[in-house]
Amino acid sequence: MDIKPEELYQLEDKVLVDIRSPSEYRDFHIPGALNVPLFEDQEKRLIGLIYRGEGLEKAKSLGYEIAWGKFQRLLQTFQELKSRHKHVVVYCWRGGLRSQELCKALSSMGVEVLRLQGGYRAYREFILKDMERVLQHKEFLVLTGKTGVGKTRLIRRLKEEGYPAVDLEGLAKDRGSVFGKVGIEERVSQKLFDALLYEELRTDAPLLLVEDESRLIGNLHLPQAFWRKKEQGVFVEVQASLQSRLKNLVEDYTAYPNWQEQVRRSIHKIRKYLGDQKCEVALNMLSAGKVEELALFLMKEYYDRTYRSHKEPLFRIDCTDFERCLRKLKETYESLLRERQTQELGLKS
Repeated sequence: MDIKPEELYQLEDKVLVDIRSPSEYRDFHIPGALNVPLFEDQEKRLIGLIYRGEGLEKAKSLGYEIAWGKFQRLLQTFQELKSRHKHVVVYCWRGGLRSQELCKALSSMGVEVLRLQGGYRAYREFILKDMERVLQHKEFLVLTGKTGVGKTRLIRRLKEEGYPAVDLEGLAKDRGSVFGKVGIEERVSQKLFDALLYEELRTDAPLLLVEDESRLIGNLHLPQAFWRKKEQGVFVEVQASLQSRLKNLVEDYTAYPNWQEQVRRSIHKIRKYLGDQKCEVALNMLSAGKVEELALFLMKEYYDRTYRSHKEPLFRIDCTDFERCLRKLKETYESLLRERQTQELGLKS
């Protein structure tokens, strides 16, 4: 039986199974899906070579041969999944031969599974269209402020404590600046980022907390519907002393192996902005191990000069004392939430 992407969210006790190759799955997948590959990466490449060199029928024949050789293992896997879940949903890239033939084979052995119509491609089209609907009745409390004040730390702490905070940098695996990849090896594709963000936004909470980000986080862009809604949010400027910001920056960027070389490459990327002389000053500080001096130099000569608060904040909170800042932010959130609920009740009465 085929189901449409929007029907996924009406199913209770389900498990999604991505049967594409491991590398396809790593690049992007539906969040929470398991990977049970019909073909390994090298098998998929071989089938592709045969298709390009000898045609579709030869490639299909090889595909059937490879799949049949592992069918007993696949059958056992899906039997186990069916024993634990009411609904097992299979998908490939676009609902083509891989998912069609596997579902037929499983059905012939008495294992009935659902197939996602149109595969991942249809799912992606759906979430990008549906994001605007999901955001329609939500508002954002947006944390803005200079680099190092602790915005991301606040978002993550709030999330840990159960608040509806969307950690954009965590989803993107990037801090969003030219130094944003220092110490972060994992890469996230645009498709996976969009899917992760969509799932985060499906919360019932009417007021979400989010950090103010530009349209781009590294190489990833924020979906237009999300960007527009964020820009309409209530902005809170987080402030902190220079010493507190310095401490945060040093802790955040030097806790990883090989951070020096990654910082060196990042400094070269802003040579045009700093100018040759200041760029060499920064590189010399790095070589001499003058970490705090370098962080202070970069704050004054790069981060603070490029920071622009393009929207007047409704509140300002000092975050030099992190725990006090966190309490104030919670109070602000609860106050705005009560105000919003009061307005909604007024509209209904």
